Amino acid sequence: MKETLCTLALAILPFSTLFAADFSKLETVRAEELAARQNIIFVEAPVPQPAARPAMQQYEGAYTQAPVFGRYDYTGIPLYIFTETARVSPVLVQAINSVAYTLDVALYNLQLADVTQALVQARDRGVRLRVMIDYDHVFPAVGRDIKYLIDSGLDLKVMKGRGGSGSMHNKYAIFDGTALQTGSANWTSFAENSSYENMMFVYDGAVIRGYQENFEWMWRQGRSPAAPSAPVPAPGPVPADLNPSVNFNGTLFPRYIFSPHGGTEAAIVKAIDAARFSVDVAMFSLTSRPIMDAALRAGSRGVKVRLTLSAGSKFPFYEETVSRKIPLKFLKGRLEKGVMHNKYAVLDGKMLINGGFNWSDTAEQINAENTIFTTDPAYVGPYLKEYNKLFKMAGPSH
Repeated sequence: MKETLCTLALAILPFSTLFAADFSKLETVRAEELAARQNIIFVEAPVPQPAARPAMQQYEGAYTQAPVFGRYDYTGIPLYIFTETARVSPVLVQAINSVAYTLDVALYNLQLADVTQALVQARDRGVRLRVMIDYDHVFPAVGRDIKYLIDSGLDLKVMKGRGGSGSMHNKYAIFDGTALQTGSANWTSFAENSSYENMMFVYDGAVIRGYQENFEWMWRQGRSPAAPSAPVPAPGPVPADLNPSVNFNGTLFPRYIFSPHGGTEAAIVKAIDAARFSVDVAMFSLTSRPIMDAALRAGSRGVKVRLTLSAGSKFPFYEETVSRKIPLKFLKGRLEKGVMHNKYAVLDGKMLINGGFNWSDTAEQINAENTIFTTDPAYVGPYLKEYNKLFKMAGPSH
């Protein structure tokens, strides 16, 4: 079957298969071969007319979706990547090369030559490509890869955070309107080679539409690098999920939240307050007083709270965390200058909160950020397994 969707296969496959040491071999494996190995039956998804919205079907926690304009080839693209296990750049190149019509990219930074080249090649073959870059990575000095995009004449804009300060801190991309990539990992060699990071691919149509709205929201505020002081319209509130449907212990949460001032901090507090058994946090920066108070409340009512933070990061709640006997560890990067850059939590082993949002006032109030809430076991289980590994590797709190 040449035109099949393989998200089901990827959700069911043992993920150790996806993350084999020789990742390049995975890129050449076709869906039929993967299916034959695992006795998986592919399901054909109907292709709607261009005016119709993509139809989403759900199979055992994994999502498949027929694109508006054609079929997007998901073959070989994993649901998630942890950077100590697999490289992100080959997957990003493959995802970009599979795009037929539209590609919207919002990046805090870009320093991967092969990915940069793939973006330019996508534009050259007729893909409608739009790139949003954090202002401070263009002015006052611009890196080689971003400069190459600008010099190549791509449709590129720059953006700061709220009120002309802060950062456009997102790291996400939307492929043909039917696949989303997000997570903690910047598209840089530092993230790929030196740090502990994660990247996830999402095929939920409702989530993707929300991210598309967020990209349009940012795009209206973006400025050309040739006119970085040009006036732009007032931003208005960030897009929101108006139909929260993620059920965690009887409480509904949105599928996605954007910053600034989108309510991410309050939703995280509510999620921790709803936890009954465990709260496992892997966070580059945790400085939010409301979130920390929620974690302390959870510990007081008998919930097992574990914190894994980046070594050297600011943590103003050290003394009270230790005095409450909450397990606290710090993890260095994979190389000397690397960091533990994840920003996710797994609650009760049932819900994952993930994205580029540090648990900080800056992320909530100033930066442009994104966060996903999901109870899909195809993500929750592997992220919990990864957390247990990181916690075991991390050093003691003293």
